[in-house]
Amino acid sequence: MSLLVHKYGGSSLATSEKIGAVADRIASTHHLGCSLIVVVSAMGNTTDALIAQAEEVSENPCPREMDMLLSVGERISMALLSMALKDRKVPAISFTGSQSGILTDHHHGKAKIQSILGDRIRAALEANQIAIVAGFQGMSFSKEITTLGRGGSDTSAVALASAFQADYCEIFTDVDGVFSADPRWVPEAKRFSSMSYEVMVEMALLGAQVLHPRSVQLAHQFQIPVRVAHAFDKGEGTWVRAESMEEFQVLGVTSDQEQGLIRIILKDAKWMALLGNEIQKAGLSMLALVFCEAEVQFFASRDCLSRWKDLLNRLSREGIVHQVEFLSEVIPVSLVGSRFSQNADLWNTVLSTLAEAGIPSYAGLVSTFSLSIGINLELEQKAVQVLHNRFLGGSL
Repeated sequence: MSLLVHKYGGSSLATSEKIGAVADRIASTHHLGCSLIVVVSAMGNTTDALIAQAEEVSENPCPREMDMLLSVGERISMALLSMALKDRKVPAISFTGSQSGILTDHHHGKAKIQSILGDRIRAALEANQIAIVAGFQGMSFSKEITTLGRGGSDTSAVALASAFQADYCEIFTDVDGVFSADPRWVPEAKRFSSMSYEVMVEMALLGAQVLHPRSVQLAHQFQIPVRVAHAFDKGEGTWVRAESMEEFQVLGVTSDQEQGLIRIILKDAKWMALLGNEIQKAGLSMLALVFCEAEVQFFASRDCLSRWKDLLNRLSREGIVHQVEFLSEVIPVSLVGSRFSQNADLWNTVLSTLAEAGIPSYAGLVSTFSLSIGINLELEQKAVQVLHNRFLGGSL
């Protein structure tokens, strides 16, 4: 008997009617003889609403209590979906992350899964029940409720697919797969029938929101095929799996409004290594663009801006940092594909394409699978359209 893992996003569960439609889809799969683990996100904008409530009562919400609060959203979804399945005479049982035995580290709000016990899920499957699991959450080894960060339900689904050796994992969302650009901006954007893990990781890291980066990294690590498809339309979707990439190719254009540019000039180039160590100790991450003697430029998450300011202000007082610029209106726009380092003309082609369209650009970075360049936020959509037109076709 096949074992599948389904994951349904918040937009697919936003109303009672949509929960009923999801239940119908799950019931149809169950009647085909498949065993199912179903991972759910919180309904619609529930998580945002909970965050807003927390900010109304606390200027600096406690991370532990935030995890307790935010875990409620997925618990609502799992219970309602289980009820809908039972009404359709389909045996189902819901589990929280902790009941599922999803064990994480202790980092509230950004926990990482360490292991999955899964005894109760295993027992449910053996009893021919569908296991409905709250995504985005788990329990630390000290028995504290933890959450995995934005998009964590994707990670929950892939981790469960790995732990139970599922045939594959299906991520159901509000788009029919992975496209070469945001189809709302680029009507000519191409839907891929399949994509390699490596390229999908780059796209996710650089702003494509269809899959969470950590979920793709796990899928790659454990070789779990993942299918991204529309929750209600019967499209083919996109398979993410192992694929050979033997030649230079541009596959997509992404952008990320959640990132802003930071420029640091040190008082002496000798402090560069110390700066790197301080960033690592603070648990901050970045997309580095320029390392040049005493200067570094990089993109960093807007969510972490206050932490960056605290760190860099301290280093300024200690005589290490000479100057800092927070260019929050400069975001990364990226090409994603394969073998970029083999194309010596790629960077110049990007610069000239943007210049011809009247789009100023900032520092950038080329790697094997991507090229990222800083663009003013107000020109984001135009830059995506122009670059997609140049490298992937389509008219403006």
